[in-house]
Amino acid sequence: MEFTEEQRKELIYTAKHAPQSYVRMKALVLWNIACGRTQVEVARFMAISRVSVNHWIRCYLSQGINGLVVKKGRGPKEKVNREEIESYLRQSPRRFGLQQTRWTLRSLGEQVPSLKGFTDSGVYRALVRLGYRYKRGQPNVHSPDPLYDEKKGLWTRLSTKPEFTRER
Repeated sequence: MEFTEEQRKELIYTAKHAPQSYVRMKALVLWNIACGRTQVEVARFMAISRVSVNHWIRCYLSQGINGLVVKKGRGPKEKVNREEIESYLRQSPRRFGLQQTRWTLRSLGEQVPSLKGFTDSGVYRALVRLGYRYKRGQPNVHSPDPLYDEKKGLWTRLSTKPEFTRER
């Protein structure tokens, strides 16, 4: 397998400067092969499979450096349902039979169906991925009334301030 001098330079630059560590490692593996080492030798030294090395070579030769980056959508699909979590977070835990006024990671993991089986840490990471951040509890809680959201919507529509115009 022959690599050009330009490809060698690109690979060593990527091995030193790529933002993702796995791309740096793949570029370093490919640079070693471009310098004349065998796939088996490099795979053994880096403790990776020769099949992976061969796959990275094909991806690099067909797509360039972009072929070394893991594409979005790979891996297991997200199990967490954003709307479901939001609906639980906007209600008091007491509405679900809990004797507490604020949600905890554990209680969310036990109550929200899409978070069942998650550890506390897993619930935290899921919330962070959805854009939630830790915030101190507020002293007031939404009403336990099942029609609260509907009534609140009516109240906010009725309470809009009228616009005043200035007459001369």
